[in-house]
Amino acid sequence: MSNDSRRLVLVVDDDLDIADSIGDVLRSGGHEVRLVSTGAEAVAVAAEARVGLVLLDWRLPDEPAGAALVRRLRDACGYPVPVVVLSADPLSLAEAREAAVSDYLPKPFEIADLMHLVDSFC
Repeated sequence: MSNDSRRLVLVVDDDLDIADSIGDVLRSGGHEVRLVSTGAEAVAVAAEARVGLVLLDWRLPDEPAGAALVRRLRDACGYPVPVVVLSADPLSLAEAREAAVSDYLPKPFEIADLMHLVDSFC
């Protein structure tokens, strides 16, 4: 790997148990992971680190969330960072597509599906 910093995966989920589980799985797969629970924290990380992928819970309780958060993350990164939406809400799929996210993985998901998706971007 010539650029390990591109492997940073930013996990944005207000359910800390889910975020911790995702983080553990990704770390065991060799990825550097940052976990945050709010859109504001996600934007702050995107502004300071070279994020290779964002795994985003679409329905965060605080703003920015959803499409507004996708725009803010990409602005903060300064490049079109891939954003994969993780959501249990079937209505979020249409909203996520409108926001031009890179992919969508419905919750609950299989670990193998998550790893395949992450590895395809990082």
